[in-house]
Amino acid sequence: MKRITERVAQLRDAYPLTHGLGWDFDGFRVWLDTNEPALVRELDAYFTGFPRLDAQTLAEARAKLGDGAFTRISAIQAEPPELGADRTMTIGEYKPSVKGPKEAYFDVADGRAVHKLRTGMWFLFGHGEHLAIGPCTDNPNQVINFINNRLIQWSLRKGALLGHAAAVCLRGDQPLPPAIAIAGRSGMGKSTLALHLMNDRRLDFLSNDRVMIQPAGDGGAIELDGVPKHPRINPGTILNNPDLAGLLSADERGRFEALPADELWQLEHKYDGLIQTCFPDQRFVLHGRFVGLVLLNWTRDGGETVARRISIRKRSELLPALIKQPGVFYLRAPGRGEPHTAARYLDFLDGVEVLELAGGIDFDAGRRAALELFDA
Repeated sequence: MKRITERVAQLRDAYPLTHGLGWDFDGFRVWLDTNEPALVRELDAYFTGFPRLDAQTLAEARAKLGDGAFTRISAIQAEPPELGADRTMTIGEYKPSVKGPKEAYFDVADGRAVHKLRTGMWFLFGHGEHLAIGPCTDNPNQVINFINNRLIQWSLRKGALLGHAAAVCLRGDQPLPPAIAIAGRSGMGKSTLALHLMNDRRLDFLSNDRVMIQPAGDGGAIELDGVPKHPRINPGTILNNPDLAGLLSADERGRFEALPADELWQLEHKYDGLIQTCFPDQRFVLHGRFVGLVLLNWTRDGGETVARRISIRKRSELLPALIKQPGVFYLRAPGRGEPHTAARYLDFLDGVEVLELAGGIDFDAGRRAALELFDA
């Protein structure tokens, strides 16, 4: 394969894409077409609550919006060809595990090809072309992640910084609701704290694991954008939040409640916590005014929880908890330097209240302290 554009065109010709659907994710418009109607149904259910594009077909979307006004993503259910034959591939960044790396990639003149090593999925993107091929119906989450990665690329190309954080916002009649982000190293409870905050019915959900921090514009407000990815929740989080109770059957609840606390904490057994199911009177929104950042710096055996407001410039050693490099699904624009430097994050965070949660892990105490950021 020498060019992404040529290979994508060949694959689209080989597999007629007879089904499709589009969404508007707060300005990022995407149309997904596929040869597998079951995938459209799966994604339609997942993205319930987000506005659909007012079009029935790709041709109609083009006629109404014009080429370039939306991103077209094709997802082909098929045995993928040997796209990486005779190519030296680079292993993506990963945490060492018995399962090995998740992905490898190679670049060509006009884009990149990423191979998911555990599932066999391939993703091609570049120069406005975006295509996934492989066992899509067995791996809808990877198609969803591909859509979200294209959204992240779109946002970062406009000057945003990527953050490793969950986020919620305060509902009201403001066009830009105040929002707080929750950052911390993996496993410290970002999503869990966000879902505890959602027990306050004044709040809406903004993002689960990734946020884009937009620089202050003419109005002086630093903005926070989310991605439409629902939380993936471990059993311990579900057992301790009554709004999530419906995610477990009675048998599952009994089995997980019988586990020792340490074993339950370490258990990796994820459930999709769709916001509209768990919190039917609240919404999943994607845009807010960044007023507060919670930095999780607590431990399970740390004693009493300590909540304190800090200057992030004086406590910059905590900043890596928020900084997130874009990864293999991001193609840097030609001629652009590395945007994700600590200095840029510090500049973007000027004017944002920062709360450190230290000591021991206590989600109720953390929730109470985090809510006070809305009053700052």
